[in-house]
Amino acid sequence: MRPESWRMDRLRWMTGLAGLCALLMAGQGGYCLSRVFMSQHILDHAFVGQQAEREISAALLEGRGSGVLRSVLAGLLQRGELGLNSLAVHDSEGILLSRVGVLESFHLPVVPEALQDRARDLFYDLIGSAGTRRLYSPEHRLLGQVDYTIAPGAVEGVHEAANETLRLVGWTSAGLALPLLAMFMLGVRRQRREAPSWLVRADPSAMNGADTAVPAPEEFRARAGQVMDALEYALILAGRDGQVRHCNAVAERLTGWPLQDVKGRPLFTMLHFVDAAGSPMPSPADEVMQTGSRLPPTLVHLRSRSGEVMPIELMASPWRNRQGGTDGVAVLFRDASRQAREADALRREARLSQAVVDHLEEGLLTTDIAGVVRSANARAQRMFGYPREELVGSTVTKLMPVPFLNTPSVRISDYVANRRATAHLPKVVGWRKDATTFPVELWVQPMRADGAEGLVVVVRDISERLRGENLASRLGRLLDNAAEEIYIFDAQSLNFLEVNRGARSNLGYKADELARMTPLDISADLEEEVFQAYLSKLRGGEQDHLVYRCQHRRSDATTYPVEVRLNFSRQEEPPVFMAIAADISERIAAEDKLNRLAHFDALTGLPNRVMLYDRLQQALLATERDPRLLGVFFLDLDRFKQINDLHGHEAGDQVLKAVADRLVSTMRPSDTVARLAGDEFVILAPGLRSPDDAAALAQKLLDRFAQPLDLPGLSITSRPSIGITLYPIDDSDLEGLLRHADNAMYEAKQAGRGCYRMFSTEVDPERRRRLELEREIHAGVALNQFRLKVAPAVASDGRPVALLTSLSWQHPRYGEVLQTEVLQAAARAGLVADMELWLICQVCEYFASGPGRASELPAVVSVSGWQLRDREFVAHVLELLDRYQVSGERLVLALTPDGFVEARTRHADARKLFERGMRLGLRDFNVFPELDDERAPCLALVDAGARDGSRVLAELARTSPAEIKLIATGLRDADAVAAATAAGARYLAGTALVPAEDPDGVARWLQAQK
Repeated sequence: MRPESWRMDRLRWMTGLAGLCALLMAGQGGYCLSRVFMSQHILDHAFVGQQAEREISAALLEGRGSGVLRSVLAGLLQRGELGLNSLAVHDSEGILLSRVGVLESFHLPVVPEALQDRARDLFYDLIGSAGTRRLYSPEHRLLGQVDYTIAPGAVEGVHEAANETLRLVGWTSAGLALPLLAMFMLGVRRQRREAPSWLVRADPSAMNGADTAVPAPEEFRARAGQVMDALEYALILAGRDGQVRHCNAVAERLTGWPLQDVKGRPLFTMLHFVDAAGSPMPSPADEVMQTGSRLPPTLVHLRSRSGEVMPIELMASPWRNRQGGTDGVAVLFRDASRQAREADALRREARLSQAVVDHLEEGLLTTDIAGVVRSANARAQRMFGYPREELVGSTVTKLMPVPFLNTPSVRISDYVANRRATAHLPKVVGWRKDATTFPVELWVQPMRADGAEGLVVVVRDISERLRGENLASRLGRLLDNAAEEIYIFDAQSLNFLEVNRGARSNLGYKADELARMTPLDISADLEEEVFQAYLSKLRGGEQDHLVYRCQHRRSDATTYPVEVRLNFSRQEEPPVFMAIAADISERIAAEDKLNRLAHFDALTGLPNRVMLYDRLQQALLATERDPRLLGVFFLDLDRFKQINDLHGHEAGDQVLKAVADRLVSTMRPSDTVARLAGDEFVILAPGLRSPDDAAALAQKLLDRFAQPLDLPGLSITSRPSIGITLYPIDDSDLEGLLRHADNAMYEAKQAGRGCYRMFSTEVDPERRRRLELEREIHAGVALNQFRLKVAPAVASDGRPVALLTSLSWQHPRYGEVLQTEVLQAAARAGLVADMELWLICQVCEYFASGPGRASELPAVVSVSGWQLRDREFVAHVLELLDRYQVSGERLVLALTPDGFVEARTRHADARKLFERGMRLGLRDFNVFPELDDERAPCLALVDAGARDGSRVLAELARTSPAEIKLIATGLRDADAVAAATAAGARYLAGTALVPAEDPDGVARWLQAQK
């Protein structure tokens, strides 16, 4: 081995070794640093979670209110060693108790609070790392959950020596990789700078003397000649005098001249160039010798020594010496016969495709997305009366002004197949150059050609009713990129003639394989008799086109659903069918999902209310033809809420699934087990012979549920209460049967739970009262049987401070029905929103009247929190304020704690109510909730007459913010008033002070107080 070669090989080995070592050291450093980051991340979360759990659990066990909990969270947030960004505490039912964070004090005046909360949560996740920790009591009872985010690297409470050692190793490895990488780059640069000695000797510019102006032929044959022979390139070297000095074996074969015959002779002796007609033409190599410029690859024709003419691809380049002069020319060429044949074939195919497109019976336009025409076939030129050069560059709006010019909202892309229902789109009218019009039918498909999006627009002149259903076979390359599968098959043999690229890609077959197949070969579930019937309808002209669904089978035996549009073309010879198939897998999956969501319960998979009603209706019809009974069983799980409270909602969901599985396994396949809502289930059991059969079945269910449910890690026994009604003994309709079974279930609940009761036609008076109130409340609204009741709330000195409003129902049989019972009946009848709006309307009317106008006291109206999320409710309240000219400050909307949570995501228009001065109040609560909303309550109503009312009132009076007026309600006697005053209540209301009266009576009382 020569020394130069040995040194080069050693340099390559050292360069490669340096690069490999740099890669390994960098990989080791990156791996160590990533492990350090992950380990420190886990330690930080463990430390912060433990600290937060210890202090927050202690605060929750003490139960000293939301203010103490908030102060604990604020203290944790200020501890620098924890690195906390935010803290949020939820109770065991997922209700937010308190929340603090570095961004909580930042509020935007016009942005909805819910949107600000989501933005803060997103920013916390971006700048920090989130974690969750469950909070348990010492008895392992779930207290709640704390969610927190920490700033990476800011936690200073945990330090591990192993992490520091691993970090040092990582950075050391990364540092060692840098010099190794520098050595690798220097080695690569040195290799590129050196060149082989034979190439230096072969360089004409490096040669000195006349005898070395041209390299030795032996050197070129050993080096360049062998390379050119391997590449099938002919090489001819000529000197400055134009005489041949060297040629390789390929040059001898293509020209027919051996080297010994032409060496020393002029170059044109060996190279004879002719034009396409066979006439001699000047040699391009002579031009290179004269101009000294390089000749790029050029396609010319060469006549060999035998007289054969062949196309070649010719290149020529001059040799230059050190002074820049030309010492000769090197000619390279190769046989281009195959390329010429392929180019001719492509040109013939392009001419054939253009001829096919021009002979289509439809006008074919290709446009960009905006509708500017890129190309047009001959039929389109005749159809619109424009030559091709005028059509190209024009717009669809010009060619078809109706509707694209008259209706700017309608675009050509709207007519893309399957994008929208084209039947609802406007009709299209074409406009010829001579200003005549004709009706048009469009078929538009998106396409992508040359990296740009575009459209293929097929225009049919439907005034002549031209049928051209073999469009896909004639569009060729233009429709090859269509998203649908397009098949052209012979009308007799049914063999495929053409299949587009989309179909081949979906099926996985090659074009030659599909040429031996028929539609029946790729259709998994299409029977031959059915398919022949389809073809017969099209052949006989009974239908213009036909649409059917089937399963297409891929080459790997998998299938997928398609919708096929089948057309028949009689104009072709022989006639052909065209099938356009679209993959409808996503459509069918979406339909199945919607059907399941509409008819089945998402949690248990049982039929839902909609499916239950349908099956119950079918069972009623079947029972009319069968002498046996239909049993309707209404099941409700006993104490299910306690399971949720004790084990959490996730365990409650597992209980519901286990109950559903046990019910299905217990009942017959012909029975229907459905879930209505929550823990309520309904069973339809047809074919019962007597009430004893129903009782035996109910007892079987109770015995089955006496065993604990099969739950992972839990042993829970949940027994149902069962109500039963039998049809046609209970000759009711669908709703009546379910209602009667529900009534019987409530009787089972009242009888001690875990038992069953049969429905009887006798209904207890209380139940009858509830049913009649629910049924007659609509009539009460229509007959204006409701009355407004007002009770003043007074201060300890007897001064009135507010008006507490309510409503009562003057029922024709039951007399006066108070607001609590009225709202319960309205909730069952779906009229709560209407009753609350009626109450606001009566209050506004009272303030607009003479007695009410003289009063300046605000009226407290109880409403539901979700009303503030309804745009129509807000609009109605604003309309009432404007109609009666009432200031918003005169109204206080009293919400429950849950209502405050619901009202946080209020509608944007609700801000208009608060801008008018309307305020919020708090009712029906025992503990002050977290009130960090921008609209805090101005007053709070506490039922002091309830059980433990005095104790609750005293606790609330102690923790009540100073800006909230705490009003003790429900005071029925002097002892209750004294107890409320002793508990710290400064504002009182109840029958012991002033009973609730009609507005005129209260107005007289207020006048007397003045």
